[in-house]
Amino acid sequence: MASFEKLVSDKIKLFESVPAKLETAAIKTQAEAWKKIRPILAEMDVDAAGNIEQTENNVRRIGLINEELKKVLAGSEYKEAVKSFLDSIDKGVQLTDEIARTFEESFEPNQVQKQLLQISKQNAINAFYGSGLDARFTQPFLEQLTANVSARAPLREAVNALEGLVVGTEANDGRILANIKTTATTAQAVADRSYSAAVNEELGIEWYEYLGGEIDTTRPFCRNREDGIYHKKEIEAWGDGKNSAGINDIRDGTWAGRIDGTDSRSIFTFVGGWNCRHYLVPVPENKVPDTVKARARAEGYID
Repeated sequence: MASFEKLVSDKIKLFESVPAKLETAAIKTQAEAWKKIRPILAEMDVDAAGNIEQTENNVRRIGLINEELKKVLAGSEYKEAVKSFLDSIDKGVQLTDEIARTFEESFEPNQVQKQLLQISKQNAINAFYGSGLDARFTQPFLEQLTANVSARAPLREAVNALEGLVVGTEANDGRILANIKTTATTAQAVADRSYSAAVNEELGIEWYEYLGGEIDTTRPFCRNREDGIYHKKEIEAWGDGKNSAGINDIRDGTWAGRIDGTDSRSIFTFVGGWNCRHYLVPVPENKVPDTVKARARAEGYID
């Protein structure tokens, strides 16, 4: 078996590399979607002033665009990228099991833990393909298109606005990429962390290291905790909206990016919040520095 340090390193690298591949696929999928639907929009019936007319042909074209969007999202490149992303959950689980065996050599996941993992994976799939993607991309696009037809909006202006929705602008990502960056990647991380939290609870883990690396969008909450080792009760306090472990950055019980519903239990799953790539990795007590133990003792969390 690989060393504890190697297993932890492999897990962090796994979740650093996979999101970037999926984001690249999302950008290509957005471009492909626009390439398919732009010619249909160009065929819209308009009046002499270039305003979209309320005709049966235009209503039919809305249906055609809806079908094209479905085809693109079912395309091989996006599908393969999502499959690779979901496979990373299984790889992460394998690493979690191996890390657990460094604490308890005979560890094997129980049936409930396996079932919870499957539910979390299905939630991730829904974010990529199902109701989650519909709510954040397909429906907003179709609603805006339908509103433009209903209002007899100028076709040129409608096309420009819809293009921004699909492929993005300088200020905003296209809706597929935005969904990947927030909801979808969060669902993937939650799936892995939910499983890890269940395993760590069974093993009675008391100490954790806050790991995951910094990116351009790393929020202060995560930056202030990166690479630190914390007692379980210190982390639970953050989840309850309280400052602890000598870090004073929680205001009015919350922080930027916090997921609603985060509490002393769910923080081990939600960690820093939306699109957080950090993980609470279990640490053997003999690897916890005395200064960290002294801090937790001073706060009354350990004897």
